[in-house]
Amino acid sequence: MPHVSANIHVSRPAGEVFSFLRDPRNLAEWSSSIDRVIEGPIATELGDEYTCKFPGRRRMHRLRCTASTPVEYLVFRGAGMWTPLGRHSPELEFRLSPGRLGTTVTVSVKPHLDGGMVLLAPFVTMAWRRDLPCELQSLADLLSGRDGARDGRDTGGGQDTAPSVGWPG
Repeated sequence: MPHVSANIHVSRPAGEVFSFLRDPRNLAEWSSSIDRVIEGPIATELGDEYTCKFPGRRRMHRLRCTASTPVEYLVFRGAGMWTPLGRHSPELEFRLSPGRLGTTVTVSVKPHLDGGMVLLAPFVTMAWRRDLPCELQSLADLLSGRDGARDGRDTGGGQDTAPSVGWPG
């Protein structure tokens, strides 16, 4: 399956960034992939599940924390969203690299597709490649307390947001 990655520098310590990302309710603040998180435990244990709404979907779906290494690594995976063509289970992987002036956050999106959805992989990838850099800029703006988050303005603070697309071998 294809994946898209992008990164950005956030002028906050890795611990603060990780704590923010670890609470999936915050995803709706900066990511277009989650409309809202309705319920679920907010903890640091692997396997935590949350009820959430994905954009364009009428039904609620599950979001599960599938990996969590404090201050370094975090993965959330949406539970198989059914479509008439097949299932789509998006996976959001976060890698944090602390630095002297903040934290580099790398986000990889891996859309797990089956059935006829596999035929739509280029379009799904294209959408993530288009949206992910803007979403990361919103994350950086939100955590840095800058104006311009989520309103489409370029605040000039984005760095290294060019996405890369990979097809695992």
